[in-house]
Amino acid sequence: MPTSESVVTPARFEQGLKYPEFLDQLTVNRDKFDQYYQNSPVNAADLAFFKSAAEAPDGPAKVLAIGEDWCGDVYRELPTVARICEAAGMELRVFLRDKNPDIMDEFLSNNGKARAIPVFVFYTSDMRYITHFTERPQTAQAEIDALLDEVKTRVNLPKTATFSDLAPAEKKEVIARILPRFEQWQKDSIVEMRNLLAQALPLADA
Repeated sequence: MPTSESVVTPARFEQGLKYPEFLDQLTVNRDKFDQYYQNSPVNAADLAFFKSAAEAPDGPAKVLAIGEDWCGDVYRELPTVARICEAAGMELRVFLRDKNPDIMDEFLSNNGKARAIPVFVFYTSDMRYITHFTERPQTAQAEIDALLDEVKTRVNLPKTATFSDLAPAEKKEVIARILPRFEQWQKDSIVEMRNLLAQALPLADA
């Protein structure tokens, strides 16, 4: 949750990139952003939920996204959020993480240690914070943790080792094994965002 004196003022929010502007400045992975936008698993029931949430009193009218074009979690998740915002009438602004460290610092994960992206922050029309989603769904994190543990054990790395500690061959293996899971993780992210909004707002159904 952001601090009581958030740097995300209405004026600052307006400085963020609209989604087409974000796409126009990409230096890598434009094909992946387009792919995950066109093939997003968001369905009619999902869109109806987000539209209903946006129309609720003090519902989400604005969404702030923090991301970078090189990040797999970003190009998997941001296109779906863009489609949701378009369908529900929510205003989306994208901020590049590395150019906006003060915004990123309000939404650090892992007890304030990780600058994980993407972050999607839902606000009311007058920029009151509602809730936010960070990085990836819990199901994805559990699968990644289990896979990394398996690989680290096989190559005799300590449990404290991270993905960056793997040799190139093991990194390639991990990526190859998680890519087929992306569609399911997209679906799980939508469910998590619905649940977050349902918990934060007086909505009957998530």
